[in-house]
Parts: sequence; C-alpha cells; structure tokens
Amino acid sequence: MKEQISSLYEYGDWVNQRLLDTAAILTEEEFKRKVLHGFESVHQTLVHMLGAEVLWLARWEGQSPKSILAPADLMTVQAVRERWIDLNGERQAYLAGLKEAELDQNVEWTNMRDQSYVLPRWQVMLHCANHSTHHRSEVAAILTELGHEPDSTDLLEYYLGQSGQPWKPSVRS
Repeated sequence: MKEQISSLYEYGDWVNQRLLDTAAILTEEEFKRKVLHGFESVHQTLVHMLGAEVLWLARWEGQSPKSILAPADLMTVQAVRERWIDLNGERQAYLAGLKEAELDQNVEWTNMRDQSYVLPRWQVMLHCANHSTHHRSEVAAILTELGHEPDSTDLLEYYLGQSGQPWKPSVRS
C-alpha cells in the first residue's frame, strides 16, 4: 500500500506543477480575483491546498499544529511554488522512511478547535490526497473560467506517461 500512496502524492506533485505553471501566467488581479469556486480565488485555493498538506504531514508525524498557512503568508505564485517544493522534499523523505507496517498504526491529532481524533495512518494519508484532488479540480475550473485552461490533470495520463506511453485525454479516449 505504501507504493500506491506514494504514487498518489507523486501524481499530486505532477498536477500541482501543471496548475502552478498555468497560474504563473495570470495577472495579479486574476490570481486574486474572487470567483464562486474553491476558496474564492486561485490564490486562496492554492494556499488552502498547500496549507492542508503541510498540516497533514505534521499530523502524520505526531504533531497537532494550531494554525494553517494563510493567503497573506504566500502572496505570489512563485512563493506558493517554492513552499510546495519544500513540502514535496519533506514529504518524500517522510514516505521514504515510512515502513509498510506503520500504515496501519493509528495517528492521533487534535484539530485547531481542540477536538481529538484517531485513525489509521493510511486513512489520513488517503484523505489528504483526496482533499487536494478535490481542490485541484476547483483550481483547474477557475483557471479555465479565467481563459487559461491548464494542461490535463488526468491520473491515467500521469500513469501512462510514467510507463513510457504518452497519452492525452480526449472525448473519444
């Protein structure tokens, strides 16, 4: 299961880079423009995703942070990209050191409202990957609405590309 979970995070990193590449061509006004999807803008949604991933990595490691990244912490696409690069390295190191048996061990955390929870590590790891997938689709929709459709975020394209079989999704795939 460790290999599958790791592949979901590698896929997430691949998609995040595609979305950040597209976000980088936005004007500052477009980047921060209020929209109906996600967390009101590309900027806020990206920072929310990144903040949640930082938060969950800390929880996997047995910490219970009392705050999450805020949009004011990362005001530009480049600042978001740089913090994500740091997180990717931290998470890759964590995953490399994780033993398969540790996936079944419980993770205990206290949220920012002082509520305590316990779940197996594999479940909270899948939750975090799923949470980001949800918000990546919102970012892709916002970018498209702003007239800057990002490259595909398709999981199959990622896996086929990793196996040396380039593929682009289409309506007739």
